[in-house]
Amino acid sequence: MRPNSNSMGLHERALKVMPGPQSNLRIPLGVRPTFIKKGSGAHFWDVDENQYIDFMLGAGPGVFGQSNKDYIQALKDQLDTLYYCISGASQTPMEVELAEKIVEHVPCAEKVRFCLSGTEAVQLAIRLARAYTKRHYFIRFEGHYHGWLDNVLGGTTNDDLTGKPFATESDQDPMTTEGKDPFALQQSFKLPWNDIEILEHTLERYGQEVGMVLMEPINCNGGCCPPRPGYLQRVRELCTRHNIILCFDEVITGFRVALNGAQGQLGVTPDLATFGKALAGGIPLGAVAGKADVMDLLLQRKVIGAGTFNGYPFGIAAGLISMKLLEKDEGAHYRTIEKAQGRMMSGLKEISKRRGIPALIQGPRGVFFYQFIDKEIAYSIRDLKTADVLKQNAFRSLLADEGILIMWGGRWYISAALTGADIDRALEAADKVLGKL
Repeated sequence: MRPNSNSMGLHERALKVMPGPQSNLRIPLGVRPTFIKKGSGAHFWDVDENQYIDFMLGAGPGVFGQSNKDYIQALKDQLDTLYYCISGASQTPMEVELAEKIVEHVPCAEKVRFCLSGTEAVQLAIRLARAYTKRHYFIRFEGHYHGWLDNVLGGTTNDDLTGKPFATESDQDPMTTEGKDPFALQQSFKLPWNDIEILEHTLERYGQEVGMVLMEPINCNGGCCPPRPGYLQRVRELCTRHNIILCFDEVITGFRVALNGAQGQLGVTPDLATFGKALAGGIPLGAVAGKADVMDLLLQRKVIGAGTFNGYPFGIAAGLISMKLLEKDEGAHYRTIEKAQGRMMSGLKEISKRRGIPALIQGPRGVFFYQFIDKEIAYSIRDLKTADVLKQNAFRSLLADEGILIMWGGRWYISAALTGADIDRALEAADKVLGKL
């Protein structure tokens, strides 16, 4: 790698006028600042002319890779006719067409409301669930991420089951933040995920006060942990029995693992689902999709879901283009990703075994998790407590030195832009780095 003198210069300039990176969760950001100036396919170049293979994809939304020609050309074709609508005063035909496509593909989707981000989609889903059920609390789970707002961010699970299982603040929580509403954590119960007995116990005691159960159907943010066999089916049964809204946060899995999302692949249909990230292929756009009787609270003005950029034409155009590309050739995009991901995962597994390094490798199509722990499968973040986090941080940093960019915590995102040569180079770099570790 070339010296990063230009990146360091920009870093020094930035600190004079900016309070650090634009997303500042308490995560290891690497040992050196890197400023990217261009991207193409599966590659980035920084301002010092260093080239990288991209396994971050902007934390997931870049499903087509960088500067995908079909995606970019379709957007350019729309630019002459795009315009901005006054919020709430008018709509575009593209909104209707995109909503129709989501309804066609996503099992829970009878109606769709667009917004700007996954964070906004989650907050609207919470409001809809409370309005529909007339209940205050919602349930969320360890290791799941639903945005940066106070009522869904952080908090440590309280394993004392004698009272309402509110999360508690802790300095050990990587998501703790100053300035949070002191009552925010008392809007929800926070439970261990994939433990059906604890959920059953909680609903037996407090089900009449719970309006929503909110979860990632595959816990991509917490180790790409899959649901245990039968877990989601039982959650669905419990929510139906207690008249609780079941909401899947598909901000990562939606349109990344499949056109019908994780819910379609896993065969469990929630009442609501939230989308973002990959919905518009990298252009900001979010959505809530769900059952008509819940969504129609917006039509009836019983629930307000306002926003100047809800359904803004550029994002909707990008969403429509993305959906058409994903549909093309009966989902050829997904087959390409599956092939590339299979090579990466099997290659990393072989290298780790040859090097004598225990490693866990798991994940759905589009994203996988690689961590230094001697397990075949992890079902929750509790299964990952003994992982060698320091080694993972060093692994990520050393891979960056070799021109390979991966997400913090061990996530690798896969795009269809990866070539066989890219995968070979990435595996060679991983072999070299693991040799150093």
